[in-house]
Amino acid sequence: MSNKTMQTNPLLFNITLKLADAIADKWLTAMKKDILPYCVDGKIIVSSQVNKLQLSENDNESTYAVQFTFATAHIYNSEGLPALDKFLKLLDKQFANQYVYFTTKMEVLHFVSVPSDN
Repeated sequence: MSNKTMQTNPLLFNITLKLADAIADKWLTAMKKDILPYCVDGKIIVSSQVNKLQLSENDNESTYAVQFTFATAHIYNSEGLPALDKFLKLLDKQFANQYVYFTTKMEVLHFVSVPSDN
């Protein structure tokens, strides 16, 4: 993979979180209203989404994937860590010690989106 490809393709940063079902609704509301709107600025983080993992086990915990899209790997490398730190600080303001997480970083190689008729 060329250096040019790494600099021009979007970079997707994923944070997978596990939290108690008892706080899941409050957490999701906070993500939508209090946290993500302050993280997505259109310059460093250009979009975000929240996904709930559909796991077969029922252990009174919910698992979510919060994904942030950076326009390029270069922007992520120069500005990404402070932007993600801001996210974690906002999350900790309301939910400190109530979740565990791990992260993954992915280069977007291809993306197709078609409006749904539904």
